[in-house]
Amino acid sequence: MIYSFARQSFQAVFQTVKEVLDFSNTTLYDTFISHPITSLTYEKLSERITGKQKRILDVGVGTGVPLHKVINQFPHECEITAIDIDHTYLSKAVQLFKDKPQVKILELDFYQMKPEIHGKFDAIVFSSSFPILHQQQEALQIAKSLLNPEGIIYFMLTLSDSHFGESLKYITSIDLHLESERAFEELLKQSSLQIVHKQRLQKVANIPTLLLKVYIYETKL
Repeated sequence: MIYSFARQSFQAVFQTVKEVLDFSNTTLYDTFISHPITSLTYEKLSERITGKQKRILDVGVGTGVPLHKVINQFPHECEITAIDIDHTYLSKAVQLFKDKPQVKILELDFYQMKPEIHGKFDAIVFSSSFPILHQQQEALQIAKSLLNPEGIIYFMLTLSDSHFGESLKYITSIDLHLESERAFEELLKQSSLQIVHKQRLQKVANIPTLLLKVYIYETKL
């Protein structure tokens, strides 16, 4: 009986500590990544999404904070499927979008997506998620298979040769895997993706965007 009570007490303490750490990680991520960097890229994305892009796939939605900030700026008729593999981050996203039926939040591995199961999309969005993907060439092939004719693939990411990303990794536990602009564009070229729009995003009062090269790329086949 004493053993059973001790085990239950330990499990309760462990669960409490885990919840505190999970909340801390998502809060740190939103503070250092979502608000200063990713939110800015979603603002620019909302300006480029048109009424023709009715079905949108957001790969790596995370906590959903950046998307939620601009969701009302998207065309009302568009449907957004937002996926991620991190259950903790998605828990926050589910709460944010519970009153937004046009946004479907799914815990799903992008590498498992197939057009015959999940359909095709008019726009595929890789926010800061793309540099984290370990099999980038394969990811691009999957994205191309999920794309409707005349569809667009957007990349919103930070590119830098500095070591600032390593510092953020220790603060947020997220490895941004920063690479150079040249290396990223060579990857796009190898995957037969054409850059139709490219813009560096900066704000004077936004220090991370001055230290890093924050870009939005619009590409097509």
